[in-house]
Amino acid sequence: MIADEYVFDEHPKPQEIEDFLEGHPQNNLLQHARWSQVKENWSMKQVVVRRGGTIRAYAMILIRPLPLGLSLFYIPRGPIVNYQDEPLIRFFFAKLKKLARRSNAVTIRFDPNLIDRTYPYVQRNQEHGEHRQAPVIRQLTEMKCRHKGYTLYLREATQPRFQAVMLREQMDWAALSAKTRRSIRHAEKCGVTIHEGESELEHFAEVMKQTEQRKKIHLRNAAYFKRLTALYGERAVLITARLDLKQRLDRIINQLSELQGKPEDLNKAEKEQIINLNREQEFLEKKISEGSSVVTLCGLLALIQDDQMEVLYAGTHSEFLSYRAPYSAHWRLFEKARKMGIQRCNLGGVEGTLDDGLSVFKGNFPIQIEEMIGEFDLPVMPVLAWTLDRGIALIKAVRRWRVKTC
Repeated sequence: MIADEYVFDEHPKPQEIEDFLEGHPQNNLLQHARWSQVKENWSMKQVVVRRGGTIRAYAMILIRPLPLGLSLFYIPRGPIVNYQDEPLIRFFFAKLKKLARRSNAVTIRFDPNLIDRTYPYVQRNQEHGEHRQAPVIRQLTEMKCRHKGYTLYLREATQPRFQAVMLREQMDWAALSAKTRRSIRHAEKCGVTIHEGESELEHFAEVMKQTEQRKKIHLRNAAYFKRLTALYGERAVLITARLDLKQRLDRIINQLSELQGKPEDLNKAEKEQIINLNREQEFLEKKISEGSSVVTLCGLLALIQDDQMEVLYAGTHSEFLSYRAPYSAHWRLFEKARKMGIQRCNLGGVEGTLDDGLSVFKGNFPIQIEEMIGEFDLPVMPVLAWTLDRGIALIKAVRRWRVKTC
């Protein structure tokens, strides 16, 4: 049998794994060993399938201990394998299941890095054709893998099924819409300054806390962000945008003085400008009286893997949205990515409805939407796997309720 020609190797060398992943169409940040060091309370195992000594398939497995000596196998954005090669797939998953049994794993959870459909965000309301990965889903289903379906919402899966991606050819000023260019210029005109580097960690954590409170969600703390930047070093990109309130207030006062001192009658636009400046002056004076001086308006944290960039976290101070700082921060990120030769920048997951605030903001840039194939479970202990799945869903629901009610 063809399957007998394959060899399952539980101890591959790190360099040969890197060589296999480099240039592979399914290569991604979450299947590299470094990512496992980010995950607390998880161990990691890398396995490959060889044929004729050459690696044909690979998986970085995160292993989460459970009560009673049980565990959970999770393969984020993997395994990395040719899903059209049925004999290879059957051999690989059979071996994975045997490994899971030896480790007392209740189930193997995985979500292949396969794009099901892709289209520009501006075409989100159009028909997008058939699901390209339907044959893969059928094949995995025949192998007793349970597809969680074409989920729409972020809460329904471990990794987002819908993600917003900026390709290299779109990371150009000319590719931006007039509205987006105006927003970037507006931020600069208001005195928003962009800062980059590990020194921004405290400011970034500050704005992420603001995002937690606004959205009533639970995000990571400063210690987690520090661990990320330490692990990835120069591959971590940390960008924040700040505003010096006193400097901005001085500029507003000068602008008002110039407008109100004009000898000729003011036109309609100038009168509206005075109203807006007075409103902003009142807002800034209030914030300064409360003790604010220099405020972090937004921030983002991205990681680089080979020629790809992944934005893992982004936050915004909701009281200062009128300064449009996120536009400037993201534009700085795209400029940096382009200079570094990055081919694609994943801005992260969005709701599948594509009409929430996050989707709309990202859609102001010339992004494309990638619909992934989705998440699967391969039960090893079917009854316990079902119980675990319901338990995880319940825990997530309780956490969301606690955050919203606190």
